[in-house]
Amino acid sequence: MRPSYDEFELTESALRHGYDEEDFAEMLRGRHLVSRSRRGRLWGYEVLGRNLAGEYLLAAGRAVESGGTMVFRVFHLNRMTIAERRRFIRLVRP
Repeated sequence: MRPSYDEFELTESALRHGYDEEDFAEMLRGRHLVSRSRRGRLWGYEVLGRNLAGEYLLAAGRAVESGGTMVFRVFHLNRMTIAERRRFIRLVRP
């Protein structure tokens, strides 16, 4: 189930690995995988995809209400681990 949101925003912690809003937007424009987060105490989502540079990225966040609209707040954006990359390729590629 995909989160329902109108916009997205990256927190400071998401930006610390050198990726930005454009990298996340590129992930969403291409083939990507969205699943419930398997980490942490709070419910959230993991988004696995690739940016235009071809890097395999993982974003973690949750949908929150902000100013009357639903926003997907990304609090982690970094390269996938080898295991996450294998999972992405297995589930997304034909």
